[in-house]
Amino acid sequence: MFHFSPRQYLLLGIGFILILLSFTLDLIAVQWDSVFHNRTVAWQQLAISPGLNTYISSLDDSMLVLRSSSHTDARLTLFTREDDGATPGDLVKDLCDRDSCVYAPLDDARLDGAIADYTAGTPLRFVLMHPTGSGIWLEYKGPPDGLPTFKKLIDAIVNQLQQPARDGAG
Repeated sequence: MFHFSPRQYLLLGIGFILILLSFTLDLIAVQWDSVFHNRTVAWQQLAISPGLNTYISSLDDSMLVLRSSSHTDARLTLFTREDDGATPGDLVKDLCDRDSCVYAPLDDARLDGAIADYTAGTPLRFVLMHPTGSGIWLEYKGPPDGLPTFKKLIDAIVNQLQQPARDGAG
């Protein structure tokens, strides 16, 4: 019959453990991500979850700044602003008149917003958004290709801001 030395049994055991570990490593990685990447922050009665490619760089009562780890110049700022009658379109048009940028309205029915594109030098996009019926404004500043990094986060914030209006209507 077969007779293994203690060293061979040890190597056989280590091999068996490595095979089992290879099957469970994905499950361990999923658990690791769920524990260490759930960085939800409560701000102005909103639950802000930055996600994997974004992080919170500044936080206080009236402002929250999120930055992208994949686009280092991109940032999304959430801030409170008193209603003075000015719309994002008015503010961005004034900005473009002063700085000679290209103005475009934001195409999203849930948001009152406007876009300013700077084409001279390094391309820069400035997007000012105001979800209807809220005192919270959103501002994106960064390269044009960095805005999709924040899309899920912007959608989640707008949905949360519209939730009280839906609850009150029903």
